[in-house]
Amino acid sequence: MNTQILSARLTLTKVALHDWELIRSIYSNPTLMEHIGATMSEEDIRRNFEKELAPWSLDSTHWLTWIIRETDSGNDVGLISICTRNREHLTAEVGFIILEGSKGKGYATEAIRRVFDFAVDTFGFNKFTAVCSEEHAASRRVLEKAGMKLDKIMPESTEIAGKMVNDCFYSLES
Repeated sequence: MNTQILSARLTLTKVALHDWELIRSIYSNPTLMEHIGATMSEEDIRRNFEKELAPWSLDSTHWLTWIIRETDSGNDVGLISICTRNREHLTAEVGFIILEGSKGKGYATEAIRRVFDFAVDTFGFNKFTAVCSEEHAASRRVLEKAGMKLDKIMPESTEIAGKMVNDCFYSLES
């Protein structure tokens, strides 16, 4: 499998051992995790990281994760992942985290669109889903710009920082 995906401004590279510090810094950062969930212990981050280093297929239960970087500068932008949610109907969930200095530049939308194209061409996915908290307006805008439609809002379905939040469920059929 090709471990690199290119878009107009970005290079997405499958997560590798040398990405440990970036991954650790993302999942232990309270600001980046504010709308996602609790920050993770280094032990939990390491356990998930090791799973994501493993080869990936449609049968995998772990996420296929790419590091997003600006092609011109090589600067880290964030990460984006997909995970098979329904193999029979070839459905994948997408998730992303963009670093503070890279937000508001359209990088997340660009990366999602490119990952969708790659996942359709490479794995045959025909539906994508995403979940985000209702109060995370920036992520909701990104998902909508990427062509996803809001299917439903589930009241108080996830606990983040001791508070129950409404989850927005999005989908896109390719």
